[in-house]
Amino acid sequence: LKSKKFWLLTGLLFCQNAAETSVTGWMVTYFKGNGIISGSLSPYTVTVMWGATLIARLLIAFVIPIKNSYSAMIKMGIGCIFIFYMGLMMASTQTTAILLLFAFAFAMAGMNPTAVASAGRMTSAASMGIMLPAASSGAIIMPWIIGMVAEHAGIEIGMASNIIPCAGMLLFSVAVKRLKE
Repeated sequence: LKSKKFWLLTGLLFCQNAAETSVTGWMVTYFKGNGIISGSLSPYTVTVMWGATLIARLLIAFVIPIKNSYSAMIKMGIGCIFIFYMGLMMASTQTTAILLLFAFAFAMAGMNPTAVASAGRMTSAASMGIMLPAASSGAIIMPWIIGMVAEHAGIEIGMASNIIPCAGMLLFSVAVKRLKE
């Protein structure tokens, strides 16, 4: 618990949980509200995300193993924020929205297991008992923040605020890599 790396990885996981849960919970509302996804397709958006996550994690585990976890987390962060989340916010057709949702989940899929694995020898029952609940609180706090922002400024601004945890993943990944070197 005295390690800077441990707390940076916990912050990274906080942001990952915040971004992923916010997309899972609010993206359907955003897409339906803007007429991008039809009501008949909307129930399948979470299935698309979890399918992409499963495929990506299996590929990472068995086909494309990660050689440098710190560089991989930076690449995942870049993919999540600059390529796929911004694309999701600009999607205007159903096909584009579903493809970008798949790509966003695919890009983020390895972040959580890679960050936990990067904690390595720092993990114990006590440290995991702090890391996982602290990180999971992102999944509680960020959807609430999006809801509050959306209530006062509109769903577009609410969803745009999810860029903060997406950027956080990238920033924490860079900080962990710099600390390592």
